[in-house]
Amino acid sequence: MMSKRITDLSEMTPVEDAARRVLALRLEAVRDRIADALSSGDDRRQHVHALRVASRRAAAAVEVFEHCLPKKVFKELRRQLRLIRRAVGMARDWDVVLARLGKGFKHADPADQPAYDMLTGYALAHRVPAQKRLEQACPEYPFGFDRLMATSLAAIRRRPAGPATFGGYVRPMLAGMVDGFNSLCDRDDGEWGQLHEVRIAGKRLRYSLELVRDCFGESLDATLAPALANLQETLGTVNDSFNAAGLLREILGGLEHCHGAVGERYRGLVERQLAEHEGLMRTGREEYRRWLQQWRSTATQQALLAVHPEMPLWGTLPLGRTA
Repeated sequence: MMSKRITDLSEMTPVEDAARRVLALRLEAVRDRIADALSSGDDRRQHVHALRVASRRAAAAVEVFEHCLPKKVFKELRRQLRLIRRAVGMARDWDVVLARLGKGFKHADPADQPAYDMLTGYALAHRVPAQKRLEQACPEYPFGFDRLMATSLAAIRRRPAGPATFGGYVRPMLAGMVDGFNSLCDRDDGEWGQLHEVRIAGKRLRYSLELVRDCFGESLDATLAPALANLQETLGTVNDSFNAAGLLREILGGLEHCHGAVGERYRGLVERQLAEHEGLMRTGREEYRRWLQQWRSTATQQALLAVHPEMPLWGTLPLGRTA
């Protein structure tokens, strides 16, 4: 199991040493999980999910240490991780759909079984090529990825004019992430596009804070880490339902256009599942607003000050604006 925490780092650790340790651990996690995701077995779905998480953590670490890498190395590393993340993300999305269909089929009314068969076939027709795209995103594995790791780690340097210590390097960067994340939260319009932006920004902040949990005190573990984990769980469920609802609308529209008479056989289940996902999305939006109240609490804002000492407390200035 991949360790979320990066140990042995302090604010005074030389920035190039911090970069080597963090990138080595995060890239090794991706390399090891590629092997699991490419293997056959009943637990492949869990391995695909683990690779998706590992690739996101690695991408966040690469973004943090961009200024310690030559531009060419940084771009190639980011490109390769993006290829893996997109390929594994597609596979994971269809795994979620198939798991939900499989669970529903066990208790399905006989009249709905043809619709379950149709939806399962549709999902499999996308999941099978998704596995091939994942294989193509990892050429010459494991040696290709090992070369990428070795080249990237050997290229790490501290810029002469840049901060010498990890704390001096990372603190202003995290402050900018906090400001950007809080500005998104402050919009609070509840639209799906905005919630997606909050989800992505929260994930990036969460994975970046994991790198400094030994630097900035226990408040990160006690307050910020669980708060951001709860956000990801809430908005992850919303995102899954948003994607599933889009798929179901696409299928329903296709059935009406191509096979109207035949489509009536499947319409009932598709419409009920669509309504269920829309209900989950509404529930998730309300849960997000409750989460936002907690995020705006004094305890959370005080914890954020460990990372961003210049941040105004909620209510003194508009969030995302410094004094």
